[in-house]
Amino acid sequence: MTSLYALTTEAQALQTQIAALAEQLHDDDTDATTEALEALLLEEEHNKEALLAKADSYCWVIDQLRAQGRARSDQARRLAELADADQRKADALEDRLLTVLTRLQPDATRFSLPSHEISSRKNPPRVEVLDPEALPDAYWRTPEPKEPKPVPDLTAIKEALKAGKDVAGAVLVQERAWRIN
Repeated sequence: MTSLYALTTEAQALQTQIAALAEQLHDDDTDATTEALEALLLEEEHNKEALLAKADSYCWVIDQLRAQGRARSDQARRLAELADADQRKADALEDRLLTVLTRLQPDATRFSLPSHEISSRKNPPRVEVLDPEALPDAYWRTPEPKEPKPVPDLTAIKEALKAGKDVAGAVLVQERAWRIN
């Protein structure tokens, strides 16, 4: 079976030979030159047919690969959605479990179960703005051009709360990060 490259090279060679014979027709209009030209034209026609058939086969393979790629992308998207749903379910179950366990032992930082160990560590404290309207003007930062209105300055609020100052409308929240082993 001839490759697409070989058929293309052959087509170019035939075109060159046909052009050369066509020039000879002006100088030497013999039956031999005409027969040779007709033979080359017939050969070029067969080459074109083979080239078109080969190109069509390439198109078929390209279509198949693109369809396979779309199917794989769709499958990957479905799997990602399933993985996200599984993760949300696991997170919900973990939240329920930790709510129950910490309600029974509020000060516990570790739970030893028959097959698992649940441990925790403190997360860095974070600022929670409970009432933005009660927040003093000193704890608002000047908006950048991208932001349409002032926003709470969480860094300044955090520093003030850590220093023991009372900031109306905001509190420091200390949470624990739990891990199941």
